[in-house]
This record gives sequence, C-alpha cells and structure tokens, in this order.
Amino acid sequence: MQDDSFSRLEEKVLKAVRMIQDLKTENVRLQQQREGLESEVAGMRREQERLSRELEAARQAAATVEQFEQSRRILEEKVGGLLEKLDQIG
Repeated sequence: MQDDSFSRLEEKVLKAVRMIQDLKTENVRLQQQREGLESEVAGMRREQERLSRELEAARQAAATVEQFEQSRRILEEKVGGLLEKLDQIG
C-alpha cells in the first residue's frame, strides 16, 4: 500500500516536473515572440515618423504651390489688363 502511494506521488512529481519544463519552454518562446513584436513595433514607429515628416513636407510643398498659383493668377490678371489698355491705345 505504501509503495502504491509512493508510486502515485512519484508520478505526480514527474508530471509536475514535465509541466514545469514545458512551461519554461513556452516562456522562452513567448519571450522571443515578444521581442520580435517589440522590434516590429519600433520599426513601425520609425516608419510612421518618416511618413509624418514626408506628409508635412508634402503639405508645405502644396502650400507653396498654392502661393505660386495665386501669384500667377494675379500676374495673369495684370498682364491681361495691360494688354486691354494696349489694345485700346492701338
């Protein structure tokens, strides 16, 4: 009877040891996965920052183009007015 109890205890201890080993293995895998994900997140943040800078540069370029377009329209109107005056004179 005592041997039977000892055998069951030994089985439980061995099962617990295997479970601990499995959990340690899983823990290592999860740590590696976490490190990989952290690396991906860092890369995505760098990409987001780069895209934000590009977007800001594009917005500034668009604003500059709009200013040039507005200046072009003003010049076109002035030149058109001067041409009309020349036509009236000539």
